[in-house]
Amino acid sequence: MYFFSELTDMRIAFVIVGTLAFFYLYFYIAHSSALKNAVYKNSTGINRELRLFYFRKLAGIVFLGVIPAVLYVSLLKGSFGRFGFTITHLSKNLFIILGLTFIIAFLLFMVHKKNPGQNTLQIKTNQWNKSLFTLNILGWSFYLLAYEFLFRGVLLFECYESFGFWPAVAVNVTIYSAIHMVNGKDQAIGALFFGGLACYLTLTRGTVLIPLFMHIALSGFSDYLSIKMNPDIGFIKSNPAKSEKL
Repeated sequence: MYFFSELTDMRIAFVIVGTLAFFYLYFYIAHSSALKNAVYKNSTGINRELRLFYFRKLAGIVFLGVIPAVLYVSLLKGSFGRFGFTITHLSKNLFIILGLTFIIAFLLFMVHKKNPGQNTLQIKTNQWNKSLFTLNILGWSFYLLAYEFLFRGVLLFECYESFGFWPAVAVNVTIYSAIHMVNGKDQAIGALFFGGLACYLTLTRGTVLIPLFMHIALSGFSDYLSIKMNPDIGFIKSNPAKSEKL
């Protein structure tokens, strides 16, 4: 009996420490000067900003999604269906997802209206078109799929099975908020509320799709409003790669 209890303790320790280790690997590789210098050396203008953005998101997909998924499925005998990665879960929660998307869009609109100079864009250019914005959203979407799989998938459900509902939420929100401290206190505090709601909905609805679409909506609308409401940034009809040299 003690042996199985010890295995369970090792399992949850592996998941918690592993989550932090994978995030640190992603973060320091994606934001390393070596990566930035390599991208800037081989490209110019808007292309270098787009490539840097995609290399960073690719690092997130690999270290937050692909590698943890392989380890989790093979070593911990997990499954993707356990987190609600199915069309059935999407259809059952569609109205919740749409409602939360509307609320997020409204709250972000009020924030940007109060502070129109706010800029959340990671692709550094003042001139945008529909194609560039679409590439921006696609990059965020695939990255956030990996991100949510690790945090609201593997980490949250493993903690839930080991500690129970509220301790699992507490562990998840604490880690989630702490890793946002590098972006300032506003994001760290915001992560407490967003992370708490995301964890609650994930566990009560049995699916990680809700926080995934919440997160995509948060990033997408925030970037869109940064372009539309910031007086120094805007959409143009021409190709920004031809009209702007960074």
